[in-house]
Amino acid sequence: MSRTHRSIRVGLLTSTILALSSGMSGCSVFSDLTGSNQASNQPQSSQVDSNLDPNLDSNLDPNNEATALWRSLDLLFGEAPEAPPRSELSQLPYPVSYVEFDDEPRSILVLGATGTHGQYWYSAGNEALVRWQGRVIRTAALKRENLVHSGNLASDPLSCHLSKSNNQNNNQSTQQCPTSWQRSIQIHRPVEHFNAHQPEYEIVSFSLTSQLRRTGNTLIEEGEATRTIAGEQVEQHSFTNSFELSSNGEYVISSRQWLSPKHGYVTLDMVNLAGPNAPRGESKNALIGMPVQTINGNQVPRLNDFVSALPNQFYPDTYWLGARIYSDSLDERFERRRAGMLKRLRMLAQVYTHDQQPELEAQARELIKQFQSWPLRASYKHGLTPALMQTTLEENPKLNPHDADETYEFAAPGRSQNLQIVGGAAPSAKVAWHIAPNGAIRRLERAAALGLSWQQDFGVSENDPGLLFVGINEAELPKGFRDINAQLAMFLQHWNYAQPSAQPSAQPSRQQGQEPPQKGARN
Repeated sequence: MSRTHRSIRVGLLTSTILALSSGMSGCSVFSDLTGSNQASNQPQSSQVDSNLDPNLDSNLDPNNEATALWRSLDLLFGEAPEAPPRSELSQLPYPVSYVEFDDEPRSILVLGATGTHGQYWYSAGNEALVRWQGRVIRTAALKRENLVHSGNLASDPLSCHLSKSNNQNNNQSTQQCPTSWQRSIQIHRPVEHFNAHQPEYEIVSFSLTSQLRRTGNTLIEEGEATRTIAGEQVEQHSFTNSFELSSNGEYVISSRQWLSPKHGYVTLDMVNLAGPNAPRGESKNALIGMPVQTINGNQVPRLNDFVSALPNQFYPDTYWLGARIYSDSLDERFERRRAGMLKRLRMLAQVYTHDQQPELEAQARELIKQFQSWPLRASYKHGLTPALMQTTLEENPKLNPHDADETYEFAAPGRSQNLQIVGGAAPSAKVAWHIAPNGAIRRLERAAALGLSWQQDFGVSENDPGLLFVGINEAELPKGFRDINAQLAMFLQHWNYAQPSAQPSAQPSRQQGQEPPQKGARN
């Protein structure tokens, strides 16, 4: 650690300290703080049970906060050959956990922030695991791939076991917890075939089904994660998770959890525990009005100032990938551009009318109808990563008065939506556009053989998030209009995921060898 860090004021928040730490090494999922996989010989669960209400260790002088802080920094960000032993970590005045991936040395995480949407645990390199009721629900800044969303957390049987532990008849209460669970997760991962002209990453969805059983204070979860395209299974992963509960059943003190296909399992072993999360119920849309203002001596507020001030708006499964930031000023500029695109589409229909091409004219008019109904609203951001919003300026933008006249609006959907098909005007289209919730646009080539759905033809799962746009066949676009599909795809980056489409949804389908219907819809 650099000597310049000695100037940090005593009392800085853990998240601020983490933001000043060094980056990742090239060969580890987390920053190489450990170098060895040798575990401490200190007792495990008994040590944690004695720290249910962690405080500053009595060996540290409570009147000498500087000593405690710098000792913490040396333990967390020093160049020790292996993770510090439990006896040393337990002296830290905040929650700490060991973390270990299957093929990586053991390292440590520190609780940097906690709220109604998760507990944010950080490594020295700013990588993050987000936990809720002991389960890892999101990750950020991991090298291989990241778990970016977990759904249906209100029905998690693990939460049931924790919340009912205080019941006077504990055994009878926990026996009433569900023994099966279905949910979906979304993974942000590198694309299988790299193309310099396409996004490097994709967001894919897996459906998970699991069965749970409890023996004493151990909860075992066995299940499968599957990915399908047009109902056909293309990936499958079996997993067995284990959760060890504290003696009073209120905390997960250690766990081994399947994280994602490329990461496999992550093992978490708590040293100093954080307070348990209160149940949140079913996730709802977050809609926040943020007036243009200054705070703290003319300082312009940042997004996280509002998110932190309104905790009841957010849930552990809030769909952050669909989060958007709007302003009245941006609305005005966007509506002018939208009117310009509508004019181009009408001109395209007139060209087909003039050229006596009724089928293509019908396709153009279908696009006009859909374009007018799309729930579009220009946004400064396409999705957010709340773990990084706590520690990086890029994910925590200033809400300054230069970009809004009176107010900003923040919207985040309460849940993810499956793939929606828009356009669908051309039955023989050879190209489609996938627009992810984070704004990434991929141009997809149609498979040689016709399948049973647009998803199968273009290799996109019906459970993946985002939009699949099928426009007019590019070979049939007249000169001056050949970029119109790409332009419409860019408009779709501004899809408002917190607002349903104005048109009814339907999934295009057809028999093998038949062409898809001309009027595309959404599912």
